[in-house]
Amino acid sequence: MYELRRNMYRNGQQSRLAEFYKIVLQKEPFIEGSHYAFGDIAVYDPGEVNVEKNKNIWLQCFVEDLDTEYGRLSREIPGVEIISPPERRPWGAYSFWFADPDGNKIADAQK
Repeated sequence: MYELRRNMYRNGQQSRLAEFYKIVLQKEPFIEGSHYAFGDIAVYDPGEVNVEKNKNIWLQCFVEDLDTEYGRLSREIPGVEIISPPERRPWGAYSFWFADPDGNKIADAQK
């Protein structure tokens, strides 16, 4: 049986992406060389990384108060790419969708 333990983003500009996730996750990363770890998310530079334009995997996060989180991210990350503002989805989830600086998609949903 597989168990997902960590999402890892390979990036040639890992410090920029780490700053983004520092704001989103509201936590300081563990830093070792060019590796930034936030628990279940890690950003690192293994060298010679090509960031693909087409992203097929989304990161799903759950928050207590979705509207407050949407306002916080909009204020603290000027120009953040909002894919879809907060709304009740047809399947019942109350969520909003946004992208990190590399175009990786993130869905925040209310618990």
